[in-house]
Amino acid sequence: MDAIKINVNKQMDGYSFSITPSIREIIKNLIPNAHPANNIFVGYDIKSDFENYYSKLENYIFPALLGIDDNSDLKKIDEIQFVDTQTGNLLHKVKSN
Repeated sequence: MDAIKINVNKQMDGYSFSITPSIREIIKNLIPNAHPANNIFVGYDIKSDFENYYSKLENYIFPALLGIDDNSDLKKIDEIQFVDTQTGNLLHKVKSN
């Protein structure tokens, strides 16, 4: 399976993480019990605080955005790519293995 692309849109007060309808459909077909969301918004201060105390926020965003809570289901996805919607640049990548 190709990489799942998560769009990252930098806004005035935070980041919006989203997936396209086609990605939602792929996730639902691959993992029938998944409940993908349209988008997740995180303010700059929340992201900064989270990363100071825990780790990269992206590692927690993609399971929530894709609606997957079982680690064995997450392993069905080879790679997650976070892509800047303005520039098309790859911001972060997560591999399942």
